[in-house]
Amino acid sequence: MKHNQHPLEIAFADFLSSMGLVQHGETVVLALSGGVDSMVMTELFARIRSTWNLSLVIAHVNHQLRGEESLGDEAFVRDQAERWKIPFYAERVDTYGHAASSRLSKQEAARQLRYEVFERVRTKVNASAVATAHQADDNAETVLLNALRGTGVRGLAGIPVRRDPGAIIRPLLFARRSEIALFARENGIQFRDDSSNESNEYRRNYLRHNVIPAIEASKEFDFVTSLNRLSRLMRQLDGLLSAEVRQLMPGMLTRDERGSSSLHISRLRSKPEYLQEGLVLEILKRLGADAEAHKVHQVLELCNRTTGSQVQLSKDLHVYRNRDRLEFVRPRIEPSLHQEVVLGESYALKDFRLTLSEPIPRPASLDSTHSVEFVDARRLGSRLVLRSWQDGDWFMPLGMPFKKKLSDYFVDEKVSLLQKRHIPILESNGEIVWVCGKRLDDRFKVTDETRSVVRLEFGPTIFYH
Repeated sequence: MKHNQHPLEIAFADFLSSMGLVQHGETVVLALSGGVDSMVMTELFARIRSTWNLSLVIAHVNHQLRGEESLGDEAFVRDQAERWKIPFYAERVDTYGHAASSRLSKQEAARQLRYEVFERVRTKVNASAVATAHQADDNAETVLLNALRGTGVRGLAGIPVRRDPGAIIRPLLFARRSEIALFARENGIQFRDDSSNESNEYRRNYLRHNVIPAIEASKEFDFVTSLNRLSRLMRQLDGLLSAEVRQLMPGMLTRDERGSSSLHISRLRSKPEYLQEGLVLEILKRLGADAEAHKVHQVLELCNRTTGSQVQLSKDLHVYRNRDRLEFVRPRIEPSLHQEVVLGESYALKDFRLTLSEPIPRPASLDSTHSVEFVDARRLGSRLVLRSWQDGDWFMPLGMPFKKKLSDYFVDEKVSLLQKRHIPILESNGEIVWVCGKRLDDRFKVTDETRSVVRLEFGPTIFYH
């Protein structure tokens, strides 16, 4: 009966109902790590399971970051699921591998993989939502951390009660960490301690162990209550901001026939800073990129850089400046070019054509252009190769008696990362002869002593952004 219920259990049910997080008769996936918060959350769901007619499923992600400790967490959670008689799904993910391949931090990679697993389980069991055990102290820490990072309104809004896409709900956001710990003690709920939570290597842990206790020691204000109130107000403001952003977006963002998106810089800069951040956040969200504060700042900083400057937002999303536009593009992943060529032949490849003449007597005049060049035939070696640009490449640009890294040359010429991947390099015995369509190497130029030349002709290159 209700008078026998624990106060936290009553508050939990009231929060679910008032926020519309779960409806009677639904299926809910519970994200269970084995820590005290997720164990208490699962216990609270188990207690209302029959009266709410809920179908519960437990999902556990083993990030394989702590060796035997991670395996112990998985075994513990499996046993607890059996005790509760709740169906159990566990998945082991390669966090280190994903972090390396996606150029993410370990924490970002773990978070991304974790939510992917939750969504797979949710879809598999046809659940309405996935419940995670974030609580009020977590939210206060997030708001403080985001404030120190210099985030905008959305960052100060903290952890949302409901997160889309992914149908994530946070049914413990009303509760303090101390209330949850007390419930666990009073009800004999077992849990696992994550050793990584004690390490000050992570910013959140440093705030939790050092900064926040110092603030709370003053006893001048309730830190968690204050920041959760700020979070609530910022979330309401973010709702208004999002509505304004959606109204402005059609005049800001355009898409071409290839599916690339571009943002008008002058139009963006004409808006207040809070709207600029909101517009970039919305674009990143629409493009499926992680809408993180530092990425928003990188995009805005790109507005002040020269044409050709670029930022890699993720493994498959780049943004670069092209005059008065920021172009958001997904580069094609293609095999590297490596084609041996011989004089007197023409080569038609996917995006271009290259023709090399036989050695011919030096003509009276040399009409060199970006697409046609003449080189001293005697300086060409026996092995000619047409290949892709590589890290570490250098050459001696025509007219310059010194080496220059090809990457620096591309920057100077305002060639974007996406473009330079499609510029072929002609080399002779391992030395660059011609950055095709761009610049000849000074070592192969025609001089007064040149008697025979080779004519190089490069057809139009199509850059796919």
